Amino acid sequence: MMNWAKKALADVAGTQEPIYGSSAIRSVSDQAKTTSYTEISKDDLKWAAMDSTCVETQTFYLMADDGHIGMVQVIYSNVA
Repeated sequence: MMNWAKKALADVAGTQEPIYGSSAIRSVSDQAKTTSYTEISKDDLKWAAMDSTCVETQTFYLMADDGHIGMVQVIYSNVA
């Protein structure tokens, strides 16, 4: 009964979680088989900046000439 109430409240408040399936999980190595890298552009750095409460995450992978790999993750959170 409690799960039903949580779901109903989330539906009304607009905070329901999407349902993720196996198609939502993609390996970076699988993606790199077709496109090993792309160069970042100014448009890649734009936030959606919605008027509602939201969280946006952008993740960038860097590769140095000597083979070192790094990851940068930037998280934007807006509470309306």
